[in-house]
Amino acid sequence: MLSSLLSRKKKIACTHPTTLLLSVHKGASSFLSNDFGPGIARAFAGMKHIEMGQEIVNGKKIEDLPLPPTGVVASRVYPYLYETAVENPVPAGGRFADKKLIMLRRDPRDVAVSLYYSIRFSHTSKTRDPEAFLDKRAALENLDVVEGVMQHTSKTAINQFLATFRFLEKYPHTCLTTYEALTTDFSAWRGLIEKHMGWSAAESQKVFAGLDRSIEPPAKVDPHKHKRRVTPGNWREVFDDRVCELFERRIGRELKQAGYTW
Repeated sequence: MLSSLLSRKKKIACTHPTTLLLSVHKGASSFLSNDFGPGIARAFAGMKHIEMGQEIVNGKKIEDLPLPPTGVVASRVYPYLYETAVENPVPAGGRFADKKLIMLRRDPRDVAVSLYYSIRFSHTSKTRDPEAFLDKRAALENLDVVEGVMQHTSKTAINQFLATFRFLEKYPHTCLTTYEALTTDFSAWRGLIEKHMGWSAAESQKVFAGLDRSIEPPAKVDPHKHKRRVTPGNWREVFDDRVCELFERRIGRELKQAGYTW
């Protein structure tokens, strides 16, 4: 009996490669953290899920969250963590060489709109810089969505979008997926992930069980809810000519390269 109890307490060594779920703010990071990341952790014995961005908000330093070669799935890996995340040990083949990388990119125009509603109405003020967040919320309260995007959230959305290009150029073994595929063709999105990760049918079933329900749109669009809207293309209902010109001038080439049309 004693030996049986002791054996249960032994830490299970996980051989599954550490996996980073890279995203942008308002780019389905909650789905990756609340559903997909935990799904991976459940499917592989000994796998640990950590929300890196949330751990930083909670007071951890990046150095407190070293990524081993195996056994960890990390979500909320936002652009400021793309190049600052710590690996221990550093892979002999170069940064992230021994890890699985999945990036979920979203149309930055929709990101800018979603950021406006999130910052103004629904997001908690518990962030890396609460004072700056509350200042921005106060500013957005005096602006409609068009002016809010023009003056504030477009900058964040554009900078994060460009950060995805820089990362992919450095780490071409990344599996690039999109928010649009996730929310409009879940089976195709799942297939792309399965192929990249090399999961068996049984492993995939464990990971993805019930996840399709997590991306269903809310019955009613409510700006005070964190899950305000799921369906892509909100920017088309919001932008005026000035905002379209701003995005075309700043990242028109990159939008086209990413497959985002006007």
